[in-house]
Amino acid sequence: MFKRILVPLDGSPEAERALNPAWRVAQATHGEIFLLRSMQAVHMMMPAVATEYEWMWPEYSREQSRQEIRDYLEGISQRIHQPGIALHTLAVEGDTASTIVDTAVDEDIDLIIMSAYGWSPPRGHELGSVGERVLHQAACPVLIVRAEPIQRIAIALDGSPLAERALVPGTVLAEALHAELALLRVNEPEFFYGLLPAREKLANERGREQACSYLQDVAVGLVVPVETFVEAGTAVNGILQFIDEQHIDLLVMSTHGRTGLRRWLYGSVTARVMRASQSSMLIIRPPDYELS
Repeated sequence: MFKRILVPLDGSPEAERALNPAWRVAQATHGEIFLLRSMQAVHMMMPAVATEYEWMWPEYSREQSRQEIRDYLEGISQRIHQPGIALHTLAVEGDTASTIVDTAVDEDIDLIIMSAYGWSPPRGHELGSVGERVLHQAACPVLIVRAEPIQRIAIALDGSPLAERALVPGTVLAEALHAELALLRVNEPEFFYGLLPAREKLANERGREQACSYLQDVAVGLVVPVETFVEAGTAVNGILQFIDEQHIDLLVMSTHGRTGLRRWLYGSVTARVMRASQSSMLIIRPPDYELS
């Protein structure tokens, strides 16, 4: 897992925050890194024939841009080069988000690692349009880096097999980054209309015990030391509070999960946590056949 790692760059120091975790993961997995920078056409109104004009991209400008991008990627490659890690540079013409998604498919990428910053004007802790589109469309896991170093990792679970697809990738990252690992389940309170408050409280206590037992069973099957935590509250608030209180640097989540009729869908819990949290996130999208 995570043998072929794609790192999209835009030439900014902010986007280059993804380089260090990418190098560490590639080193641990004996993988290879693909450095990608897209080049978007900048059209100009120029004369095509007498008295007629059309939008064109002057060839001198196109070739100059290509050379600048090649020089930039080569400089990054030389800067981070280490024996045993294969580095590839890719300069692709096209829309930024589309080139990231398409390159991931063309190069059979296992993991995209990109910074949350550098792709659009700052908007607080929001990811921006490029990152949002990549998360919506990429078939492979996407690691959004907000800060370094990554020392504490948490995997959020809801009790479903789909959410558990995050376990192996989260464990691999914990090993690669030499980070502490925690399992989190948010135990949302149930309201039983017609029951006495004491019985309702007892039912929720049993639910918490079941959640604790579930996490302990999951932890036994992992190959790394892990702590387990059960938080009470709604999914989003419980996750955000846990990240803050436990100083979590990286949260791992599947984009889809189920607890009864609830679903953790991108655009719901995962997206809301992404937009509100200051931690890095690894987003796992299960195959489409598992979601049907």
